[in-house]
Amino acid sequence: MFHNINVKVYETILELVLIFLGCSRLVSSACPGICFCPPLSDNVFCSRKNLPFIPSGVSPDTVQLNMNENNFLTPSLFRSNFSSYTKLEHLYISSCGIERIEVDTFADLTKLQWLDLSKNRLKVIEDYSFRGLTLEHLFLNDNPGMRISKNAFVGLRTMGLYLHNCAISQLSLEVIRPMNRTLKYLWLDGNKFESFQIDWLYVFRTLSHTRLAGNPLHCNCEVGWLFEFYKNNLKMFTGVDPPSCRTPSRLRAKNFNELSAEDFRCQLPVFKKVDAIFEEQVGKLNCVATGDPVPTIQWLKPGNEVETFKPKAKSDSNDNYGILYLSDPQATEDLVYKCVASNPAGNVTFSLNVVWPPKYSRDQFIINTPKPTPPPTLPPTKVILIPDPETLEKDKSKEKEKLDKISKSNNNEKSDILEKSEKPILLGTETPKKTENSKDDTFVINASKSGMSMKRETTIEGGFSLTDIIGAVVGTFLLTLLACIAIFHIVNRRYNHNLMYKSQNGLQEKQTNNHIIVDARTEHMKMLQNNI
Repeated sequence: MFHNINVKVYETILELVLIFLGCSRLVSSACPGICFCPPLSDNVFCSRKNLPFIPSGVSPDTVQLNMNENNFLTPSLFRSNFSSYTKLEHLYISSCGIERIEVDTFADLTKLQWLDLSKNRLKVIEDYSFRGLTLEHLFLNDNPGMRISKNAFVGLRTMGLYLHNCAISQLSLEVIRPMNRTLKYLWLDGNKFESFQIDWLYVFRTLSHTRLAGNPLHCNCEVGWLFEFYKNNLKMFTGVDPPSCRTPSRLRAKNFNELSAEDFRCQLPVFKKVDAIFEEQVGKLNCVATGDPVPTIQWLKPGNEVETFKPKAKSDSNDNYGILYLSDPQATEDLVYKCVASNPAGNVTFSLNVVWPPKYSRDQFIINTPKPTPPPTLPPTKVILIPDPETLEKDKSKEKEKLDKISKSNNNEKSDILEKSEKPILLGTETPKKTENSKDDTFVINASKSGMSMKRETTIEGGFSLTDIIGAVVGTFLLTLLACIAIFHIVNRRYNHNLMYKSQNGLQEKQTNNHIIVDARTEHMKMLQNNI
């Protein structure tokens, strides 16, 4: 009996102690009036209260603080906002309009395990924003347009990193590498990744789970390694949508589980255009190639010099341009330039034998060639055509004979014929002025696989050729003939109309007269009958 009494006493004392401890805990744990704080816990729930900041009165012993879906007055987080809550293990600040996180904002939260900054308006994650933290999960998802600095995650240890739905198109592997020893969950779905370099294989192999769906992947040979990784590690993608292709068009909207390794292929580069354009002091070699992926172009110069043109980072075309400028108009020998276009599918080479056009004086004859954009174009070059002395003597004798014949036949037409006759341009003589019928000769220089070619094209600025005159005469004759036929048709039609009109009127008059006569005879007979 005594033993039972002692047991009851002990139980009563224990209950009193527990009640006292509970009351003291309730008294010591403060809770803001606008928030909800469950009893016998260190959790504070202030979500959806339209708060402009973290309210005062939150206990320093708080373990979990939920501030989701509030409208913070200041869109930046500072270290002073959380330095008093050193015991925090869960911090939720989602959908609060945050745009910036100051460096070392969470440095005093050494016990923090969950950090949720999703669905804000974060513009950039600065270097060392999370250093000193050892987390289980870091949520940065649903921050469209967010840019991540190279050292943003330096000093951070976390098992899960969630970057989905952030409209990220490029992410350097160096950003992820500092967490490589601890990172097990990486979500990158719903972004704008078109490709992943094979270096990412080093990171993916260390993960337990990843998500890559919803990215506009360009499925060529550069992404073939990712397809093989997916096929060999299906457990990592269990329960989620598989990656899918956006381009090329033949693979649009097809998931990885519907494809084979043969579908991931590249296209060998093809040259679309290779040409050469020369001005007085500047030459331009232009090389355009296309392929999948976009090829890199290299110009190999004489002397083993190389100039490289890499594809643009963002381009909707598979073309790449390599423009090489030359500035050696004194070169007289053939120089070999090579354009090399290469991508993972292979490379192709185009050799070009370049010969500078002869150096011309600036007195006559303009060379019209396409002008490069940079550097600024120089004044066009003029050329003097110099016939040899024998040709000059022959031309003079022929000219004299023509003049003699013209003077004998018709002296009045002499001047006109002289103007139309060809005159050689002599070296050192005055340049003839351009008349209405003067001719312009243009040198067009093209490059082909066999080398360079140059041709002269002659055009007449004013006057008419024999073909033009014949065409004008024939056209005038046809127009006159058509006009005569039309006039004849109109006159003939009107004449026929008048003739028909007259014939119809004559017939009606005759019928009217006959009727009157008949009526008169009938009346006369009636009168005779009445008299009888």
